[in-house]
Amino acid sequence: MTRVEYEIDINAPVERVYEYYTNPNNIKEAWPRDMVKESETTAGGSNTGSEMRVKGEYMGKEEEIRLQITEREPNRRLIARQTQGPFQNMESIQEFQENGSTTHVRHIINFELPTGSKVADVMTGKQADDRLRQGMEQAAQTVKQKLEGAAA
Repeated sequence: MTRVEYEIDINAPVERVYEYYTNPNNIKEAWPRDMVKESETTAGGSNTGSEMRVKGEYMGKEEEIRLQITEREPNRRLIARQTQGPFQNMESIQEFQENGSTTHVRHIINFELPTGSKVADVMTGKQADDRLRQGMEQAAQTVKQKLEGAAA
C-alpha cells in the first residue's frame, strides 16, 4: 500500500474548514480540473455509511470512483474508502486540528494499484503517487485561498 500525505494550516475556524473539506460537492471545486470533473453525494449526506461519486481522470483514463464514508468525527476526522473504482484499494483520511483561529489539516491517501491490468501498465506507482500528491496540494491551496479570502 502506498501512502501520500499533505498538511496545511488554514486561517479559518475548524468548523468552516471541516464543512468545506468534507462536502463532496466541493471536491470538484478544489481539485485540479483534469483530475476531478464531477463530484456529488449519492446517498446519505455526509454521515457514516453515506456514499459519494467522483468522476475524473485517474491513471491516464476517465474513471469513476465510488466512496463510502467509514468514519466521521465532526470537526476532527473523516475517512472514506473506495467501494468501486480504478484502485485495488484506496482510503482517504482527512484530519482536522483546531489551533486558535487556525485549522491544521492533514490529508492522507492510502492506495494500491491493480496488478496485471492496463491501468497498472499505463501508470507506475511513482507516477500515481506524484499525481495524487500534486492534486492534494492544489486542492489544499485552493481551499486555503477560498476560506481565508472569505474570512478577510
